[in-house]
Amino acid sequence: MTSNNLGPENSLTFLYYFGTTTLITIVLASLVLHLSPMSGLPNQLGLAMGLAGGALGLYFNRSITLKQPIKGHKVFLNQISQPLAQLGYTRVEDESLPADLVMYARSNVRGLLSGKFYIRLEAKTAYITSRAVHIRGLKLILT
Repeated sequence: MTSNNLGPENSLTFLYYFGTTTLITIVLASLVLHLSPMSGLPNQLGLAMGLAGGALGLYFNRSITLKQPIKGHKVFLNQISQPLAQLGYTRVEDESLPADLVMYARSNVRGLLSGKFYIRLEAKTAYITSRAVHIRGLKLILT
């Protein structure tokens, strides 16, 4: 079962991609078309591209949570480590994390741009949270 994390992070994700795409489009359109950035056409193009960029950014980069039934913490962590390794993730040992939270991350430059997997363990359930595109990839490997 997958759930969307409703809250400010989805709005902020949309606003980030919307704003960035809009500004870049306005600047590029005004340079290419030799128009003022304050004129109508670059702003209209910027708005249209910003909406598309915000929607795509939200689709691929929002955080979602996958709920998995488990039999035991160690058994589940052993089972999930191989699929995450196929995606390029390794477990990160961090003493500052709570005992029921496990983090997986990529190393090198890919790790700076790809986000992390957070796994919260409860008695009979594990909640796996990451970017939507990575959760989809994990679900493909698990099925």
